[in-house]
Amino acid sequence: MKKQVATIISIVLIILIAVFALMNLERVSVSFGFTSVRMPLVLLILICLLIGALIIFLFSSTQSVKKNRRYRALENQSQQKQDELRDQIDQLTTHLKSLETRLKNSYGKQELGTKDQQISDLEAEITKLTDKLSSQK
Repeated sequence: MKKQVATIISIVLIILIAVFALMNLERVSVSFGFTSVRMPLVLLILICLLIGALIIFLFSSTQSVKKNRRYRALENQSQQKQDELRDQIDQLTTHLKSLETRLKNSYGKQELGTKDQQISDLEAEITKLTDKLSSQK
């Protein structure tokens, strides 16, 4: 929608400039400091218009180039941050897996420790019972 409005406004301005230029057909003298030239006023108006359009184009294109460079720099920074975050996620995942393994091993060791304790208790009880048996004989 904005482009359509801009196009319509541009066409209207071009028509107004053309009408203004056609109303000024007499020849004028233009001094450049080192030389002087006589040309139709309409030609002088059109040349000045083209020079102004060229200057505006150059300024807008330099701004566009700056914006594109900034955009690419930000895009690269974003990609680097994403890569860093992926690396951190991978490291955390690896660390989580190792912690899970340690927890499983720790749980198994606790079970073994509990069973070893039960075996020790049973052996002690067997020893007591054996001692009782030998003392009763």
